[in-house]
Amino acid sequence: MPDSRPLLHRTAAQVSVEQRNGSLILDTRAAEQFASLHIRGSIHISLMGHFASWAAMMIAPTRKILLIAENMQRAQEAYNRLIRVGLTEVIGYSLANEAEWREERLEVASISIKRCDEIVRALRPDPSMQPIDVRSRAEWLRGHLPGAISLPLLDLGPSRRPINLSKPSLVYCNEGSRATTAASILLQENGGAIDILIDGIEGWSALGLPLETQDKPSSS
Repeated sequence: MPDSRPLLHRTAAQVSVEQRNGSLILDTRAAEQFASLHIRGSIHISLMGHFASWAAMMIAPTRKILLIAENMQRAQEAYNRLIRVGLTEVIGYSLANEAEWREERLEVASISIKRCDEIVRALRPDPSMQPIDVRSRAEWLRGHLPGAISLPLLDLGPSRRPINLSKPSLVYCNEGSRATTAASILLQENGGAIDILIDGIEGWSALGLPLETQDKPSSS
């Protein structure tokens, strides 16, 4: 059963302290909201979709979590869904508020969003960006963007540097949610420019563009 206790609200100043103390800042907003502006170092898993399942697979049960949400109701929903999968160390929530973040000198960041019709020319014939497919291996084998590297979301981790991010990278999935989560993880430990292809394979296919099916493993 969901925990009926009210979730504690944390100010921007308290968020800053908790982040320095090692708490995970988990941003639950929609992908485009997170990409537009977020606390640097936070992880994104959107409350829309399979939120709890992804969180359970990617976050250690003992990790302290501080939620970022649009409002208290969304934060409470996220909390209830997390405790159902054993993530009980939620220490509170804070509302996304750029003015307060900047006032407390929290470091903020954004991730550039691209759409398929914008990047078609960049991928042909000499790509200026490295496409990174973060879908499952099975999805990859059914077809991927030309020249893309396969790097499933669940293979990512804060201690791994599985790919070379020395050149600009374009992260994509089916429709943007997993790509945003992956980008947030990659940016925790790696420098370099990372963009999100927000409409992903769905947008690519809607334009009638071809997919590759040959196997091309990730590079280290």
